[in-house]
Amino acid sequence: MFHFAAKAALPNRQPPAAQVPADATAPAFDELSPDLRYRLLRRRAARGGLFTGAVYLLAAGLLAAVAVPQLNAAADAAIAQLLNLKQKADAAAELISPDFASPVQKGEVIAGYTVTSGYGLRDTSNLPAGASADHKGVDLATPEGTKVYAPGKLGDLVTVRCWTDDGGGGLVAEIESASFPHLWFQALHLEDCKTGVYRAGDDIARTGESGIGAPHLDWRQRERITDKHQHPQKSYLLWALTGREPNANFTRIDILRSAIIGQESGGDSTAVNPDSSALGLGQVMPENLGGPGDGWDFEALGKDLTPEQFLADTDAQNKIINHQLSQTFDAQIAAGKSEDEAIRRTAATWYSGQPDLADDTTPQTYGTGSYPSISDYSDEVLNRVHQLRLERSQSVL
Repeated sequence: MFHFAAKAALPNRQPPAAQVPADATAPAFDELSPDLRYRLLRRRAARGGLFTGAVYLLAAGLLAAVAVPQLNAAADAAIAQLLNLKQKADAAAELISPDFASPVQKGEVIAGYTVTSGYGLRDTSNLPAGASADHKGVDLATPEGTKVYAPGKLGDLVTVRCWTDDGGGGLVAEIESASFPHLWFQALHLEDCKTGVYRAGDDIARTGESGIGAPHLDWRQRERITDKHQHPQKSYLLWALTGREPNANFTRIDILRSAIIGQESGGDSTAVNPDSSALGLGQVMPENLGGPGDGWDFEALGKDLTPEQFLADTDAQNKIINHQLSQTFDAQIAAGKSEDEAIRRTAATWYSGQPDLADDTTPQTYGTGSYPSISDYSDEVLNRVHQLRLERSQSVL
């Protein structure tokens, strides 16, 4: 009756709290104007100062004519509009990771893959013969066959040219996206690549071990006009490895993960359900870790974990949960579901394996344990998501 994916682990679960109204959530990044999107990627302190200064200047100018009722009303309306704009911008900023535009560094984990070699000068003593000391990209430890997607805004065209670098780069994909007219990208050491024109988000290549070295991806970023190499930025690399824009959606998945964890384990990474043997933060069933070269662990991390290793590695648990939730949530959005519907159906999938049971009110049992209905579980996860967003938006006001 229960989905083998994950089981509730809280023995003293409280009844679902009253749901926070949907209109209390922070706005999505894409709902804002291009000007605001640009401002949000700048230092928040500077932005906050600009907004605050604008409010006081406008108030001072308009309130100077307090003797005229019409101007008083105009002043109130203008100030309220500016304050509302600031609140909306700040709330949206809470839903955007501040480092998407920052350069990729060695040791970081991008989309579940560890950066093994950074940009620029590096020590080649432990690298295969022929490896460059002045690295023009960043290397990620991707398993053979890892998908590379066409980066770009939905609907934009992406041109891919494939060729073989006999100097050590192996099979190379050169990528030009209409979304980024000032940049182009290269993916090296591929096992598969097809020249053509694609839509943003299409699967365009597979990583491999062609050229020098073990299986990995060498990702490079270049300026179109000068053709100079740039230090690759996280945003574009994330885009290429996930197939979607690294904006609020990434943090939405983080919030959804937090809601699932709160529902399942209360944040206990070592929790083991006595009825189902489900493991860790999200109560993942041991079967889902799979065998060698298989399972959720290998899909998300490119390596196998024993149940003991899984319980001992909180970071790996979070990445595996994110990976699975992203796939389910994105599929629901692609099917035309609203965001709240997608959240409830994703929760139902995590709990039961069946999104269509999100409204099933049948109480659940597993072993000797009694658990909430799938409908109650889905409602509580949605409520937690709304509450987490509200807390984040209020924390900056």
